[in-house]
Amino acid sequence: MAIELQSVSILKFQNQIVSWFNKNARKLPWRETSDPYKIWISEVMLQQTQVSTVIPYYDRFLKRFPNLESLAASTEDEVLKYWEGLGYYRRGKNLRLAAQMIVEKFSGKFPDTREELLSIPGIGPYSAGAILSIAFRKTAPALDGNLIRVYARFYGIQDDVAEVKTLKVLWKLAGEHAPDDSKMTREFAEGMMELGALICTPKNVKCTECPVSKNCVALKKDLVALLPRKRPDRKREKLYEQVWLQRKKNKVAFYPKGSDPKFPDFMRLPHRFLKAPPILYEKKFKYSVTHRDFEVFLMKTSTVEKRIIWLDRAKLQEILLPAIDRKIIRSAL
Repeated sequence: MAIELQSVSILKFQNQIVSWFNKNARKLPWRETSDPYKIWISEVMLQQTQVSTVIPYYDRFLKRFPNLESLAASTEDEVLKYWEGLGYYRRGKNLRLAAQMIVEKFSGKFPDTREELLSIPGIGPYSAGAILSIAFRKTAPALDGNLIRVYARFYGIQDDVAEVKTLKVLWKLAGEHAPDDSKMTREFAEGMMELGALICTPKNVKCTECPVSKNCVALKKDLVALLPRKRPDRKREKLYEQVWLQRKKNKVAFYPKGSDPKFPDFMRLPHRFLKAPPILYEKKFKYSVTHRDFEVFLMKTSTVEKRIIWLDRAKLQEILLPAIDRKIIRSAL
């Protein structure tokens, strides 16, 4: 694999990133703390979720679960209730399991070694590196989608970044660039994340604002739009559902928990999967789950089924519901 050597030293690269970050960093709530618990929560929430979406969830979650002990003592349904709407609910489940493990196995002290962190449910190589560098100011590589893009462009890596051999090279680069100086480990890690999120983006790249663009191979060779190279995304599947909002005085009808395999921990409005969109419906909604895009049609007529559970409207905020059902309810009640 060809990687072009740079005239700029790694130390200079680190200083450029840190200097840029210190001047341009967004003010985010998890950047105002060194508490590994809070930083861990933010890193998990930020997985495949935009910063603007995460902030209110982060604040609300920490208000209810301010420390490891409170999270460990919670029920799964309670954690999922505070996670409701963020998606990828396995993340919320793993947070609770991990908190219990840390309380029991590590006496409530958040682990500060890579080996220990990787033994915890839901913490992978990237999260471990982020926690170590940000919370503990230790030298640790971190590599996620954003950082893969930054390194692939800066070094002009044209191999498929999803291949194991390419990822090994990228992790090696991340390790070589992780600062040894504890005074800059956090700022460099967050600076690289910020660079990938705001400047070295998948599209509409802002190369003129990049602190290291002078030595970027992709920019020199006009490859920015082509890198990183990766296999085509899995073809998205389009599916259809019809949903009924049935009311009886002050009660609303629901299917019981587990009625929809996509949301095994949640109750759902009465629904049916379709092969094609219906001709007549009241309103249309959309949502996505991994590679599947759903169109949801709120129907005008409905029939009562035996499995329906009637719940008082006053209790709707207490039950676990997918975000799409919440949206439908808000639009009609």
